[in-house]
Amino acid sequence: MKCCRQLQVLSLLLMCTWTLVRARQPRDFTTRFLQRVLQNMDESVDPCEDFYGYACGKWGQHYNDTESYLDMPGYIEYKYNLQLLRTLKMQQQQGGIYEQLWSYYAACADLTSPSINAFLHLLEAELQLEWPIFKSNQSAAWRNETHFDLWGTLAKLRAYGLNGVFIRQDVNVRRENGSHYVLLLASQTAQAAPLIAERMQDLYVAFGLDLSRAEQLTAKLMQLEWRLGNLTRRLEPQLALSNQTECTWPQLQQRLPQLDWRHYLGNLLQREPDKQLLLLQVQALDASYLQQLQLILEQSSNETVCYYLMFKLIYALNEELPFGDGKSRSMSCLQLLRGHMPLAVHYIYETHSYGKRRAQSDAALHHLQQELRSEFQQLLQHNHLQLDDAEQAYLLEELQSLRLKIGNLPPRLTMQQVMQHYTQLQLHADDFYGNTLQLLQFYNRREQQQLDNKPTTWPPEDYYQLSVEVEHSSSPVKIFANAVLVPHGYLQLPLFDVRLPSLLQHAQMGFILAHELQHAFDLFHIVYDARGNFNATGSAVLQHFGHFVSCYAQAHDVPQTQLSESMADLVGLRLAFASYFDHTANGTRELHSFGKFSAQQLFFINSVQFLCANMQQIAGMQGAGAADVEHGLHNERVNRNWPHHEHFASAFNCTAGQAMYRPQTCRLW
Repeated sequence: MKCCRQLQVLSLLLMCTWTLVRARQPRDFTTRFLQRVLQNMDESVDPCEDFYGYACGKWGQHYNDTESYLDMPGYIEYKYNLQLLRTLKMQQQQGGIYEQLWSYYAACADLTSPSINAFLHLLEAELQLEWPIFKSNQSAAWRNETHFDLWGTLAKLRAYGLNGVFIRQDVNVRRENGSHYVLLLASQTAQAAPLIAERMQDLYVAFGLDLSRAEQLTAKLMQLEWRLGNLTRRLEPQLALSNQTECTWPQLQQRLPQLDWRHYLGNLLQREPDKQLLLLQVQALDASYLQQLQLILEQSSNETVCYYLMFKLIYALNEELPFGDGKSRSMSCLQLLRGHMPLAVHYIYETHSYGKRRAQSDAALHHLQQELRSEFQQLLQHNHLQLDDAEQAYLLEELQSLRLKIGNLPPRLTMQQVMQHYTQLQLHADDFYGNTLQLLQFYNRREQQQLDNKPTTWPPEDYYQLSVEVEHSSSPVKIFANAVLVPHGYLQLPLFDVRLPSLLQHAQMGFILAHELQHAFDLFHIVYDARGNFNATGSAVLQHFGHFVSCYAQAHDVPQTQLSESMADLVGLRLAFASYFDHTANGTRELHSFGKFSAQQLFFINSVQFLCANMQQIAGMQGAGAADVEHGLHNERVNRNWPHHEHFASAFNCTAGQAMYRPQTCRLW
């Protein structure tokens, strides 16, 4: 009996100990997380003079692999790439999609001397031409001089990344029907990346031409470049005022007979263009532009025009070459792979990583999103902008239909479905250049399939076909289809974990989600309704933004390109803050303070951690100021936008005359 009582007491003690351990685990986890955040801070900096330096000043001391990343977004990409590589190494022998992914990666990583020449040689057979740079006798006439199919060649090269040369084209949505795709055709823009004479001459020499011949060819090339630039600069203001029209290609042929549109579109689509079903969206393209373009092209030899296409193609294909060696080469190849085969990459990451925590993580994210949506709805109902009933209803419908897409892949995706998606590909571990051209063409064909406007394998809301730039990034983004996409990469520490207290979740992931939510109502998206259709009510709402735009412009001298991002920062921070502090009673907060920092101070400090960076090294890089034309540099962005929050100054006791004090804060909603 005594033994039994001792066992019962021991059992109770063990149960109590386990309960204490379980209760302590979240606290210990939070403590470790906050200690890492505080390590990133530089408390010698006055938060009222340089808040970014205060919150992130020592980040670079702890995240110091500067060959792999320079800021927190870069670190997240690096971490995700390492996870992806580990999975590929472990699973490469499984065959299927793992083999295809590994073949591209291995061919890329093992490439000894990345070179554009191999791309050009591989394309010659399809284009039925010899690039003039490869003539065996540079003094002899070019074999294609008298039979060069300029427009057929240009159309075929579109499949390999060449765009914006003479004609710019994209798969776009109809203005009045956001679910229907059309082919946008427009003129070359004046902002197109120009050819630089010195660089062109160096490239000619690198291809093996003597200096004298390189100088002659460069002079002819730059004369063509100057004429084209002069044309686009002269006509662009006039073309910008032209209306966007829709038509079939036979109708376009009647309007703009300067080009054989059937020939061009047939080479572009690799099939006979449908006379009725293929809709063209024509913008900033008229007879005057095409007539003058033809005259300019006739003033140059076919050889010079072909060189022009070749160098523009080189610019595009250069982005497909990996850089560096060793670890940097490996990371570069993984980044390229993510852009080329996004569905496969998402699938294996979901299978081997995120899928194990999806249920709990998704629930937390959707709850967070709902809190932000409710807070935004309250702002709209307070009606600071004095919107009428129709305008408010327009915004509320947009808000309620905004989707949160966590990981860009269809639900319950199977290996068989992934393999079927990539069935056209035959990648090889010893053919990087062939693999790359296959993948470029594959993406282009998938994009063009949208022009058929037929049901696809998955409903549009289950899988979004996005640009390469979006797909090889882990950053959350508001996409046109009225959804906020959160890729897998951001759903891990140091940015997110369901074990974090609500305050810290709201401060960082809450701000990120709220920032993207506001993009549904920014200067671009506001004119498109919940179904993606252009709507005049949105234009009417836009007129109410004038006071905010004026207020912000008076306070900050920033480019117009940064205005929508600044709006998203200000509104996002306000939503994230209010959705926590306005709805969480003091008695129920898990985190009142930490050390000497109040809850509000912790909120603001944690809210900028995803923007922490090695600013000293970034500032020392040539052209650092142009690294992100929409957001600006991290430190300038934070110090410009965070002080506009109504509680920022009081949280840190900032007073008039200090850099982070705003006597007048700008408010949108």
